[in-house]
Amino acid sequence: MKIATLLREMNMPTPDAFSHRFYIMSDYYQMAIEEGFEMVAIMSGMDCEAICRECDGLIVPGSGKDIDPKYYGGEPMNPSQAIDEYALDSKIIDIFVKQGKPIFGICGGHQDLNIYFGGDIKKIDYDPHQDEKKYHEIEICKDSFVYDVFESECAFVNSYHRWAIGTLAPNLKVVARCKTDGVIEAVEDKERHVYATQWHPEQSYHTGDAIEKKFFRNFLQQCAKTKA
Repeated sequence: MKIATLLREMNMPTPDAFSHRFYIMSDYYQMAIEEGFEMVAIMSGMDCEAICRECDGLIVPGSGKDIDPKYYGGEPMNPSQAIDEYALDSKIIDIFVKQGKPIFGICGGHQDLNIYFGGDIKKIDYDPHQDEKKYHEIEICKDSFVYDVFESECAFVNSYHRWAIGTLAPNLKVVARCKTDGVIEAVEDKERHVYATQWHPEQSYHTGDAIEKKFFRNFLQQCAKTKA
């Protein structure tokens, strides 16, 4: 099985020839090894339709970059970003949606999907580096992909975000919210095989907590069923 993902861009603190990099988090590498699938990293729009045809599903990962507000009705960034990640993300998402293949969005990817389907995002007053805020409680809807993992109507998840869904896209269903402030924590569109979380379940591949690995195992099973 082949699963596509999108590379992210960053500048390292040392300003030299090696400081500008595209990367994938090590959790995804570990996930691919442990779950036994090939991960295909996409970093440009070249031949992307052919690449997507070869893949069985898409993971849209988090990012350290903000999405330009021009994509959801706001004033464009000034200056604009040298690397516009959402421009590529939305193009790849569009191909996978049209091909009817499963998509899993995480953090920034969760926000990408909401914008792609017609919603917007909002900045939240939150500092993910404060130790006491690294985890928060969510309320979970039954009959959802999140409930399938936790088998409970509540759970504690990690907190590493500064943005959240504002206006929900028309086709997406909210299946989890933060218990304290109501922030949308997970959405799904079962008809389109689209699933997304605001938190980072992929961290389960280095924290030793096996529960949230089930998100990806279930996703791979969905990819296999769609492929068949």
